[in-house]
Amino acid sequence: MRLARYAVAAAFAALMAGCAISPQQELGLGAQYAAQLDKELPIVRDARIQADLDAITARLTPFSTRPEVRYRFYLVNSAAVNAFAVPGGYIYVTRGIVERMTGMDQLAGVLGHEMGHVEFRQSAKQIGRAQAAQVGVAATGALIGGQTGQVAAQGAGLGAQLALQRYSRDQERESDRFAVDVTTRAGINPGGIVSFFRVLRDVEGRRPSDLEYFFSSHPLTDDRIRDVDALIQARPDAVAALGTGRRSAPEFDRLKAALQRLPEPADRQRQGTSP
Repeated sequence: MRLARYAVAAAFAALMAGCAISPQQELGLGAQYAAQLDKELPIVRDARIQADLDAITARLTPFSTRPEVRYRFYLVNSAAVNAFAVPGGYIYVTRGIVERMTGMDQLAGVLGHEMGHVEFRQSAKQIGRAQAAQVGVAATGALIGGQTGQVAAQGAGLGAQLALQRYSRDQERESDRFAVDVTTRAGINPGGIVSFFRVLRDVEGRRPSDLEYFFSSHPLTDDRIRDVDALIQARPDAVAALGTGRRSAPEFDRLKAALQRLPEPADRQRQGTSP
């Protein structure tokens, strides 16, 4: 335990100095955040739904460039339109965003984009730059337990805060590029990314409050939509996949149908909204 404390203290000192956290630290911190989010979020605990979600994501994860990351995907029973990634490969997608999708290619595009944030360690870099002190306390408390551990549990909600932080335009473009790459290589229509962005822009015009969470962390502009389309057009294999790539799949159809059988999200009941 003494060695563990020294290791955490060293990590904390590095963070306070503004150094980027290591991949190993990223995995550990991501696990802490995910454990806290597991308590705080209304994650769907249905084995059949999880199996269908995993079947879709299994098309994408073989093309990860980070062998140390084991991706985990979760459906959250929330009316909020959102998807976010926590360092270490924990990716969350809400019922509200899936309800607005019309094909598996759109879901794969969004999940591929979130994978991009992990692949390029963007959230981990944000931790190192912006949240060094809080992360250091959380990491220390998680290891030493006791009263300090209780403080850490309170601070572990930082994972959700980080998930809602606004990424830079370059970071979004980097993740969009990965989404185009991973869907194309998986034999999925990469145009699902663009078509879903257009769906969201339509919803934004009619019910902007529904998209508050997604747009706060993933600003969506007409320029960005054009940029993603340009990324596709610059790749002959992606252009070919527009016609030959899969747009839907039985597991996506089952997933969409299963949403209707879930209890109404608590946040939808409070707001009196509908999908």
